[in-house]
Amino acid sequence: MEIRGVAHPPAPLGGGRNCAADLSAAEIRATNIGGRPLLDEHDSNSRVGTCLASWPGSNGELRIAARVTDAATQERIRKGTMRGLSLGTDMIMDEKQNVLFRGQAELSVCAEGRRPGTWIDTVNGRNVHRHHRASQKLSGARAPPLSHNPV
Repeated sequence: MEIRGVAHPPAPLGGGRNCAADLSAAEIRATNIGGRPLLDEHDSNSRVGTCLASWPGSNGELRIAARVTDAATQERIRKGTMRGLSLGTDMIMDEKQNVLFRGQAELSVCAEGRRPGTWIDTVNGRNVHRHHRASQKLSGARAPPLSHNPV
């Protein structure tokens, strides 16, 4: 089974991080997780496949492609119970806890990733996850009045 999805949302426009493991826009552009293990919930004893590639998406997110080889994991992905993605980030820090280097050790499939929007969206070339925005502002449509009171 081949999957694609978002492993990391776009970095905040003004910079900053929600946690030390979050990636900047430059780190997202430089990240290459091809060849890294695909794990079940960050369990290093439960390899379920291999990452094939990663690239920056059109909105600045980190997109991935991976091959899932474990039959039980494939079934959970098909059923929709395991569609989250989560990066396993290694960090090298100095004695003051400043991060000197961030690198991706692995990618995990999980029930739900910690970061927002980190989902498998494509399975074997078919879209399996969509985000629909029903905002009036985005659609350009006006809502009808709640009641009609003829004058």
